[in-house]
Amino acid sequence: MTMTIESMHDSERTDECALVPPFEGRHKKAQKAQSESIFEPSVPRCGQGFLVSTGGLIRSVPGSAACLRRLARCLSVLLLALSGTAGTQGQTQQPAAPVRAPSAPAFTAAVKSPWERIVMVGASASAGFTEAEPLGGPTTPQLRLSGYVDAALLIAHGPVQNLAHAMFFVEPEAAGRYQIDQAIKAEPTLVVGIDFLFWFCYGDGRTDQERLQRLEKGLKLLEAIPCLLVLDEIPDASAAANGILRADEIPSREAMAAANRRLKKWAAERRHVILVSLSEFMRTALANRALTIHGHTLPEGKTRVLLQDDKLHPSPRGCAVLALLILDAVQSARSVQPAGEVRWDPKEVFELVSNHSPVPRGHALKNVNPRAPPGK
Repeated sequence: MTMTIESMHDSERTDECALVPPFEGRHKKAQKAQSESIFEPSVPRCGQGFLVSTGGLIRSVPGSAACLRRLARCLSVLLLALSGTAGTQGQTQQPAAPVRAPSAPAFTAAVKSPWERIVMVGASASAGFTEAEPLGGPTTPQLRLSGYVDAALLIAHGPVQNLAHAMFFVEPEAAGRYQIDQAIKAEPTLVVGIDFLFWFCYGDGRTDQERLQRLEKGLKLLEAIPCLLVLDEIPDASAAANGILRADEIPSREAMAAANRRLKKWAAERRHVILVSLSEFMRTALANRALTIHGHTLPEGKTRVLLQDDKLHPSPRGCAVLALLILDAVQSARSVQPAGEVRWDPKEVFELVSNHSPVPRGHALKNVNPRAPPGK
């Protein structure tokens, strides 16, 4: 990797999760709700809350970012519950099957190109999130990381399939299992999960040991991935405390360090796993320091814009940089690194997406895998 730097564990969550029907089959409905938000539009009210439109009624929703995120969680749980009961009226509801990792196919080493079928899994940083649109809205698509990876690739490839969801934190194990199942069905050549493990360490956890035990469940799910896999180290997101994150959702520094030691050991035993450092990206942006990737430098004083004001999620410009960090990490891990496969200028990648320009990759593959489900 060539990036260089110059210079809810409260009782309410237990009750909510009891409402959630089996996650499989409801995920796509929740994704649709995220892109066609019931918050349409949601207007910030000078830090005092939001005006939201629900079924044509305008309501004022007071509260901090963390309160609004909990509201979004409750609404998403209700949506999942209603969509589940609507589909099972008149039928006996079967209990949810225990969450198990899919059986792992053998890793295929001889892949001609990792770019043919890319699948993203994970949470809000991959799915796209802004505090102004907690369940999605008109600007959320501009924050979907898959669009920037698509725009950055010059070589022939299928559309990047994004299975990530901003409500991953509601039930990480069930959501993770569903995403991994769907990713495997797409027969991917590359899986990107930079925030897949985040909520297996952050969120609920009365002790460090509980967080580490939950991390093991996330790693177990990832064992099923049969191709190149890009993951992030567990980042230090403590700058977002008492904002988008509650203080008790953030693991201790000791827990973060232990989790990253375990992750690095796990990755070292699997030659198809590539680790990137989102923490380094976040520290650089928060400190507004210079950042260089693949010969393109963002100067000091110009990188704070890469993170949103919540100090956790990437901005559209940050998504462009993150996409290139991911592609650079994959290229660096390949024994052969062909030239001309990636558009390395983050400004150009950003503008392609922000201007809704068709990506000029005329030779992009169409229907690379007809059996794979659509990307959105």
